[in-house]
Amino acid sequence: MKWTLAQLRKFHDEVIKFDESLELENLTDRKDILSVESLNVKGEIFVRSRQFNAQIYIDAIINMLDSRTSEDIQVPLQIESLEIFDETVHEDDDLDVNVHPVIHTLDLEPVIRELIIVNLPNAYTTSDEPLGSGNDWEVIDEDEFAHESEEKTDPRLEKLKALLDSDEEKED
Repeated sequence: MKWTLAQLRKFHDEVIKFDESLELENLTDRKDILSVESLNVKGEIFVRSRQFNAQIYIDAIINMLDSRTSEDIQVPLQIESLEIFDETVHEDDDLDVNVHPVIHTLDLEPVIRELIIVNLPNAYTTSDEPLGSGNDWEVIDEDEFAHESEEKTDPRLEKLKALLDSDEEKED
């Protein structure tokens, strides 16, 4: 997924279509990402005089560790992005997120890698089981929380509650 500028200039004001399967090794240093199982990238590059607009569609299946159970799971990703490669900008310029400088070759692989990393979830689980409990904590649902918070009153505030109750009686 790499083209030289000379190759691209042959298609001035035309569209170059691509549809390729890629293999990416060592996607990121995150320990919960095991591998990229399937990666298909397709799209179009519109060639202008000094700018190349790439509409990219990525379909990928990422093998990750389940954030709750640590089992191997497959996370599907579908990403769509418009990336602009421009000969007139430089690395040290203040660039938008999707604008990239291009000098001799237009290489989509680093952009594809970045798009996948940015769109990966921080935590992903396929488990529907609620979390359990631990030392001095437990997971409860909202109804239980509402019921418990109504019943429990801090013993230090019992006297204040009694004062409020007596004030309300006096007002009546």
